[in-house]
Amino acid sequence: MWIWRTLRMGLFALVLFNLLLYVVHHYGSHQRVGYAAAQAGGTDDSPIYFSPDTNLEEIDVAMIGRAQRTIDVAMYAFTDRRIAAALRRAAGQGVKVRIYRDRDQYEEEERRGRGVRSLLAGEPNISIRVKASNELMHEKAVLYDGYLLRDGSGNWSISAARYQDNEISVSDNAAMAHAFASDFERMWSRTDNTVIQ
Repeated sequence: MWIWRTLRMGLFALVLFNLLLYVVHHYGSHQRVGYAAAQAGGTDDSPIYFSPDTNLEEIDVAMIGRAQRTIDVAMYAFTDRRIAAALRRAAGQGVKVRIYRDRDQYEEEERRGRGVRSLLAGEPNISIRVKASNELMHEKAVLYDGYLLRDGSGNWSISAARYQDNEISVSDNAAMAHAFASDFERMWSRTDNTVIQ
């Protein structure tokens, strides 16, 4: 009899523990963070966002919409049409957009008809270059107006923004922005890059 009582209490404790983990996960550390930081152009506390609890696409579109002068993008995968449309709108308002891509990933997206090149084509304020080497360009970072850095594991795809476990952080830390800007210029200025537009 005492064995059954012990097993029931253990099972009850296990269920209670899992319920507590669920509550902490959904209402604690991964709660949906507002877009104020992205819309305000950064904060001192460098917000971090997690998908799928937060739709990272919303964060990225808001940040693109706030850019005033430049957007430098180093993105491994880029198939999100809503983000492409936001970049085109920004470019139409005079923002200079530079996009640097990985060769194999870019070619695969174009082959499968999932690429966004057609949405960006013909816009004079958008430049696209692809790394010539088959060594990965695996960055997923964007620098807005030379000072606001978006970085993390999230590519610009629907699955990365809405379904996968990814994170992005937003920082206006000058040293981090400068480090990425230097790295981006190094990649962008490679003489063997393929110029797409």
